[in-house]
This record gives sequence, structure tokens and C-alpha cells, in this order.
Amino acid sequence: MSSSVLVGRERERDLLTAAVRSAGEGRGSSVFVLGEPGIGKSRLVEEAADAAVRTGLRVLRGRAASAGRAVPLRPLAEAVFSGLRGEGAPADGDLGPYEPLLSRLCGLAPQDGAPLVGYAEAVLRLLGALGRTGGCVLVLEDLHDADADTLTIVDYLTDNLPGRRAVLLATLRGGPGPALDLAEAAVSRRTARTLRLARLGPAHTAELAARCLGHDDAGHVPAVVLDRLHAVSEGVPFVVEELLTAMVDSGDLVQRQGDGWTVTGSLNAHVPVTVAAAVLQRVDHLEPPGVALLEAAAVLGRRFPVDIAARVAGLDRSTALRQLRHAARAQLVTDGATAEEPGWHTFRHALTADAITHRLLPVERAALCLAAADAIESADAIERVDATESADAAGPGPRDAGRPARRAGEPHGLIGGDSGDDLYRLAAELCVAGGQRARAAALLTRAGRQAVLRGALLTAVELLDRGLELTSGAADAPPEAVAGLLEELLGTLVLTGDVQRVPELGDRLDGVLSVWGAPPARRAAGFLARARAAATAQQWEEGLTAVRRARELLGAEPDPASRAALDAVAAHLVLNSQRPDRLESARALAEGAVATAEAVGLPEVSCKALNMLGYCLRPQDLAEAEKVFERLVVTAETHALPVWRIRGLLELGVLDRIRTTGTDRLLAVRKAAEETGAVLMTAWADMHLAQAHVLRDEHDSALESARRLRTTAHRLRLREVQLIGVGVDAIIAASRGDRQKLQSALHAMESALAGRSAGALWGYADTSVWGWAQGICSLLREEPDRALAEFTEADRAMRALPSTRGVTGFLGPYLLLRTVRGAAGWAEVDGAVADRLTQVHWDRPFAGWSRAVLLGREGRAAEAAKAAEEALAGTDTIPLARHLCLRLGASAALADGWGHPVEWLRAAEQFFHDRGTTRVSAACRATLREAGSPVARRREGHDTIPQELRRVGVTAREYEVLRLLGRGLGNQEIAEQLFLSPRTVEKHLASLRNRTDRSGRAALITLARRYAAVQ
Repeated sequence: MSSSVLVGRERERDLLTAAVRSAGEGRGSSVFVLGEPGIGKSRLVEEAADAAVRTGLRVLRGRAASAGRAVPLRPLAEAVFSGLRGEGAPADGDLGPYEPLLSRLCGLAPQDGAPLVGYAEAVLRLLGALGRTGGCVLVLEDLHDADADTLTIVDYLTDNLPGRRAVLLATLRGGPGPALDLAEAAVSRRTARTLRLARLGPAHTAELAARCLGHDDAGHVPAVVLDRLHAVSEGVPFVVEELLTAMVDSGDLVQRQGDGWTVTGSLNAHVPVTVAAAVLQRVDHLEPPGVALLEAAAVLGRRFPVDIAARVAGLDRSTALRQLRHAARAQLVTDGATAEEPGWHTFRHALTADAITHRLLPVERAALCLAAADAIESADAIERVDATESADAAGPGPRDAGRPARRAGEPHGLIGGDSGDDLYRLAAELCVAGGQRARAAALLTRAGRQAVLRGALLTAVELLDRGLELTSGAADAPPEAVAGLLEELLGTLVLTGDVQRVPELGDRLDGVLSVWGAPPARRAAGFLARARAAATAQQWEEGLTAVRRARELLGAEPDPASRAALDAVAAHLVLNSQRPDRLESARALAEGAVATAEAVGLPEVSCKALNMLGYCLRPQDLAEAEKVFERLVVTAETHALPVWRIRGLLELGVLDRIRTTGTDRLLAVRKAAEETGAVLMTAWADMHLAQAHVLRDEHDSALESARRLRTTAHRLRLREVQLIGVGVDAIIAASRGDRQKLQSALHAMESALAGRSAGALWGYADTSVWGWAQGICSLLREEPDRALAEFTEADRAMRALPSTRGVTGFLGPYLLLRTVRGAAGWAEVDGAVADRLTQVHWDRPFAGWSRAVLLGREGRAAEAAKAAEEALAGTDTIPLARHLCLRLGASAALADGWGHPVEWLRAAEQFFHDRGTTRVSAACRATLREAGSPVARRREGHDTIPQELRRVGVTAREYEVLRLLGRGLGNQEIAEQLFLSPRTVEKHLASLRNRTDRSGRAALITLARRYAAVQ
């Protein structure tokens, strides 16, 4: 299987063709073609040589020895022989005194100690003689294997070929060595150039495959074959051809009758014999310690920790590094480790490690795998001892500034600081290969724990599931190990929010613990995991039942650690239950859990309890809640708990949304949660972001947050996340006054939550879903009576769930609506409810306007106007709240004669018209007419008027006059342009001077030109 056409090397082929053509014209040169084995160096040079022959040039070919010790001058001798064969040999006397030297170079005459420069000149004379008429091409392959004498002569040729009818085309690998040094030195002298071949990309790999199979179009090759070729060959043409050959020879890839190919078997065949032979030939060139090192490295995988491989091979570090350098020169491994992974190296090609391991006997491979697993565990044990000793020596003082804490058991140093879960996973798979499945499961449990510690939750679930799979087929798996794995998996699933599997796994854990005869505290931990999962799924009563079971197992006096953990999760469950004293009880449980957890050193439990304490404080005092969440973040950072750190930052971001409708911290937290794999926190961040964007009237951003939320829910099939997404859709629909979409979303949530407690129903996405969404939607549809009824129902339901009081967003408009209608007085406006509303950015202007309405009703007009203006301060980021205040409060101001109701109504009318909320806009216009204020007709082009001019009542026709005035036209010219009389134009100009407060024509011209420049 080979291509009749050179693929993906058009630029390189053109360069060599140009060099050959120049040689035929008397402008000789040297070109060194560099690249890894199989990359196509020889094929490219062969194409150029064949083209040279077709155009009349002579071609001489030689290759350095690729096995055993390099034969002195072998490639040059081969080239000379190829030039002297057949017709066209130099005539007697053409080479003069150098003819005998050629005979000696070729081994046809005894050596006499002649200097190398003589042999070099003899080769140069031969090239000149053979290329006298049309030119000559000297092809030397595999110069990296050439002896020093050959390289000396090549160096001489590169300096002396310019100006002659000859060109040198040489191939060599791109790794360090004398041949590369020679090429680079010639390039620096500008007597040669290098051409480095890169691997083929996916498109060229596909084209090469098609050509090999006899087609011009890759569409004839099955996609699965192309994917396999690209993944395994990594763009190396030789490997592409050999893999195709293996697929066809094995019958896995068969040509259909007519045209095209079909896959009939598995494409995951062993390494093709030819590829393996090419790899193993280079391996066998190494010294025995180097071979042993690569065999140990190969069982570790394509990417391997150097010190572990050295331990398995029985080599010290310096010897291992020296052998790695030899392997790098042989193009078997990469040149060195990276700054990000200082202790790791990589085989240059995916098939290299496979070729080495497949040569091993099964018993050899199993022994090496187990030895590698032993080495990883041994390195980890040493690191843990070192960490303990270092901590003991350092004492209780502060750590070095900027130096992160290293968790006990986290591998580093010997294995380059790589993630512990990667190494434990590697050790586990090695144990599987060695037939020790139970040991592998235990290692995967440790791997999952390490992944959780560094915040990679989805990776942790994957590792622990793999361990669970191994225990099912391991008769020797101890019950204690299985229980530990299940406990780790249950806890991780709770952190990710994927709690659907928790009941089944919890039953399995309790069964294992019962059979094992585990102590009651261990069984209680299983019920604790179930309680946490129930809290995540908002199944409050089920969670409290699990807490009771755990307390029964622990007895009357549980140990402090168990009591703290149970109190923390119980606080969460009680806060959202239907108990009448839930807020006070939950706070007491959380405070007790924090104190106990900090006393006995349980940072994770402390974080959980602090989180719940912040929830208890948030409805009463946002500042105190912020202090608690900041304490949570500090605790998580101190103890390297990234998931809890993100949780704390998320809650601080929620406080930003509540107090300022800010999104910066929420966006940063969402990114961190997504990278960590904390799916439920990512979803909550998107929900709060969507709410913030809605409050800021940023419709497109809200839709984007909702889209991300739906994507997360669909990808992971999380029911709870899907319901959050439905709630977000309801809020967005409400903000546009779209009752049909709102009702559809609410119906979907009601159906999904049927049978659950009121706490679950109303607390799922705050009461903002039912309360804010329904009431605001009615206000935007100019249905205040319905809005009042919906707000009243939301308030009733909220009182049944006090954990959300004061932060839901609907209480502000509810208070203003009741105040305008005379249903609320000073007792509420100056009471505790209003105090809480002033802490909430969205609610604050409504509370201020409620106060203004009451002041105006008492005849305190100046105080009322001042209160209204003060309430609008800082509302630029929440324009919907600002203009709802204007709409609701302006009617009271008109009735009681205070403030600037006409100006406020015009601003509200313009805002709601611009955002498409036409019912409110129309109501504002109607109120303006009732107040006797002229309302400009909306002509075509009205929306092009700058907002500042629309606000003061400039009409579309007046704006047309202003624009023409700015162009320097007089009244007569403006009249002719607009088909008006000059008198009408003057009236429009007078109106413009009055509306814009400009004193004369010149001032209007300046204003017109300013707007023209902006546009």
C-alpha cells in the first residue's frame, strides 16, 4: 500500500526541483532534508532525483549503514559506484590525478594515507565530469548514521558545490548529532539550506490513505478508518501506509464491488510488523541498560515518569538520564521533559511503546507491570514520609510565602510533581495487566480521592467507577476496600450534583458494611452520604430520615466528628423543611457544627456548616452573611479544598447579584466550577447570572446563560439541572412580558415537582420564579390587579419558607404597588421589611419610591421629590426597575402634585417603547394625555432620534429639520427639502430651541453637528 502521488509535500518538492534545475544551469548547492523516521524524507528526495533523470541529469546515490558500526566512507563509495555503472563513465584523463583516489575510496586499491581533502576533491571532480553537459545530483541518505570521514568530505562538498553543475541532496534525522551539526554549520555559512519535514495534518493523512487505496477522493475511505489512521499514525506517512496494509491483509478492510471500501472487523490490530521492525531496530542499537529502561517505560505508557521507569529497570538516575539521551538521538523518545512536567518523558510515536511491549513475553510484561506498580507505590510512600518529616522539622510556623501546601500522600519530586490521581490510575491499570484486580481497585480509590482534592470531580467519578467495575470481578477484594470505594464514590457524586445513583449505591454500601460487620460509626457514614444526596436533590424529608438512622446507629453520645458532620447536613435539611422553627433550628445546628468541626480539625465539615450558616444569616443581614462566606473561602483555601472554595466564592457572587447586580465574580466562579467539574455549582452560577442579566435588562446575555444551563443539563442528563433551566426560562420570558412562554415553563416545573413539599416547590430557584416572574410579567402587560394578586400569593408562600426572605426580588415592586394603592403605610415603609429591601439592589429604588409616595400623600412635596430622585441613584444598571418605579409612582405624583411626573412618564414611555413592551408604553402615553401633556405622534424614523432628544420630546420632523440645519442649509432650503413652508420650518426651529434649551440658531447648528459626528 503506497501512494503513486507525493501527498502534502508540494512546497518542499518545488524547492528541491528548483535546486536541481539551478544545478543544471551551473548554480550548484546543497540541501539537507531533515525529519523523523518514516516522515517521507527518502520519498521526497527520490521524487526530485527521478525528475532530474527525466530532464537529463546524472544521479549518484549512496546510503550510510543503518545497522552495526558505520563503514568508513560507505555512502560515498556507493555513490561513486552508481555513477560509474553503465554508459557515461568519465573518459580517461577527465579526473587527472584524482582517479586513483576514487579507486582507493571505493576499496579497489590499497590505502596509502592520503588526506581526506584529496578524496573530497576526487568526488567533486567526478560530479563535475559526470554533470558536464546536463548537471549531476548526489543523493546521500541517512547521514545521521555516517562515519566522521564521510561527514568531513560532505562538509567539503557543501563549500565547493556553488558555481558547479551539481547539487547535493542529503537526508538525516532531525535529532542532535554530528550530521545535524554539519548541516547547521553549512547553513550558517550560507553554503547550504535545510528542509525540515513536518507530520501530515488530518486532510493530507486522509488524502494519502485514499491514494494508497487507489482513489483520488478520501470520501471513498470509511470515516472510522481515517480516524484510526490519524490517531495512530499521527501524520507519519510510513505508518499510514503500513497500517493500511495491515488492515487490508487482515481482512478488516475490504474493497466493495464497484467502488469504495468497507470495514468488516476490528481496526485495533497489533503494530504492523514493518513498523515494529523499524522501531525495534533502533531500540537494539542502544546499550543493554537503555533497552531495559525503554522496556520499563513502555509498560508505563507513551508518557512515562522517568524515575519510576529507572527503578523498574534497576538503574540509578544519572544512568537513566544518559540512556534517555541516547534514546532521544535514536528518535525513540522526545528530547526532554517540559517545564510543566519536569519528571516525565514521552515516546515520540504512539506505536513505539506498543512495539516494545509486544516483543515481551506475557510473563515478562506482567512482571514489569507489577514492578512498575510497586515502584509507584514505593515512591508515594517515600514522599509521604518526606512530607511528614518536613512538616515535623518545620514546626507549626507559617509556610514560605507563595508556596502552596502539599497534601499528605500527594506524589511529587521523584515523579515530577504530576497529579497523584494520574499515577494511581497508572498503577491500577498496571495491576490489572498483572492480574491483581483487587489491588487495582484500592489504587483507584486513592486516585479518586486525589482527584477530588485537586477539584477534578468528573475525573474522580470516572476513576471510582472503574474501581467499582474491578471489584465486581475480584473474588479477593476485601469488604473494607469495597466499602471505602463506595464511600468515596457516594461523596463525590454528591459534590458533582449527580445524585440519581446514590440510593442504589447507598444500599450496596450498607449491605457490604453489614456483611463485613463494620462498626456502627462506619454504617452511619453511609447514611450521612445519603442525607447529603437528598439535600442536593431537595428531598428534605428523605434526608432527615437518613439523619435519624445515622443518629440511631451512633447512639446517645456520638463522637464529635460524626456529630459535627450530621449537624451540618441536618442544618441544610431543616432550613428547607416545613418545621415552624426551621430558621432558628438550622442556625443553631450550623453554629454548633462549625464550632465542633473547627475544634476537632474537620475542615470539610466546617465548610459545609459555614455555608449553611451563611444561608441562615442571608435573609436577615447580608453583611453578616458575607463575613461567613468569606470565612468559608479562607477555610477552603487553607486546607486545599477547591470545591468548597468555589462554593464559597459562588455565594459571594450571589451576594454581588443581590446587592449590586454585579456579574464579574459570578462569571469567574462559573469558569472555575466548570474546570473543576462541579456541575451543579456551574448550573447555579448560570442561574444567578441569568437572573442578574435579566435585572440589568441584558436580554442576550441572559439567553446565553440559559443556553449554557440547558447544555449542561442535556450533556449530563441531570434532572435537577434541567429544572433549574426551566426556571431560568420562566424568568427570561417574564422579563419580556411573554405570558405564554412563562406559563409553559411554570407548568413544566409544577409537573416535575408534583408531590414534593412546598419547600422544594417554592425554594427551588428562590421565589423569584413564581413570585417575581409572574408579578413582573403582569406589570409589563399593564395588568396591575393581577400583579398584586400574584405578589400576594408569592408573599404567602415565602412566609412558609423564611430562608429566602428579603432576597427574592419581588418584595420591592410588591411594596410600591401596595403603597400606591393605599394598602401599605409607614409601618411597612419604615419597618424591618423595608430595611432588608434597602440591602437589595433591585428592591432599593422601589422602597425609596414607596417612601416618596407616602411623603407626597401627606403634602410634603419637596421631601417627596427629593426621596424619589435619591431612590433613582445607582439604577443605571437596572433600567427595568428604574422605569417601573417611574411608571408606578408617576401616577401618585400627578394625583398629589409633587415631583416631575410628566418628565418621568415620558422617560418611562420611551424606555418601554424601545424595549418592545408596548402595553406599558401605551399606558404611559394615555396617562400623559390625561394630564394634559402633549404626546408627540410617532412618525416613521422616530427610532432614529437620539435618546437625549427623545427624552425632551423632540419629534421626528423636528429632528429632520435639525439635521438639515447642521448641514448649513437655510430655512428656505430646508423647506424645499421637506416640502414645508419657511414659516413651518421656523416654528420647528423655535420648538427645538425651547426643548433643547438652546438660545439661538448657532447653538442648534452646533448641537446638530455633534449628533452627526456621533452617528
